Amino acid sequence: MPEAASPTGARAPLSDVVTLLTQAASESFIESAACDDMDEIALRPDGLLAVVTALREAGFNHLLDIGGTDHHPLSPRFEISYIFTAMPLGDQRDPHRLLNLKRMRLRVFPDDADPVVPTLSELWPSANWPEREIFDLFGVHFAGHPDLRRLLNPDDWKGHPLRKDYPLRGLDRGFVPGGRTGAVPPVRES
Repeated sequence: MPEAASPTGARAPLSDVVTLLTQAASESFIESAACDDMDEIALRPDGLLAVVTALREAGFNHLLDIGGTDHHPLSPRFEISYIFTAMPLGDQRDPHRLLNLKRMRLRVFPDDADPVVPTLSELWPSANWPEREIFDLFGVHFAGHPDLRRLLNPDDWKGHPLRKDYPLRGLDRGFVPGGRTGAVPPVRES
């Protein structure tokens, strides 16, 4: 994990929230970092729900984004990143209320052979479609998701196109200009 140095060159101290989340993660905790603009912790999937509950209790009330990364051939192969922020709920007319937002990144590393992460769609409804997108493109399953099915590719699509070991030209194409179907022919260099 990157650690940003403060302008004086000293390392930013671990925030109280990172300490709280580290305790909530318990044995699922991997590592943490406190940066000037965003703190982060890395954990295994079995500690995600406890950490997210503690994060919400600490005032982080907005799930900004969920993203997937394939680090193939490294292990752990997959990384699911969650970015949360603490949005101030006070006076909406205050122009300075959004200047010092606190942000937190959770990095979850599921098993390589069977990547499964618990869903956050019950706690954070905004997690529904990003989890479906990650399932479709990376093949990471979200346990407990109410409607985990492909989002961008057809239901009969083979494989997961954003995995690094997925062939550049696909596994099998079902449609091409001219109407040919079947296996993808080899590339001919002229």
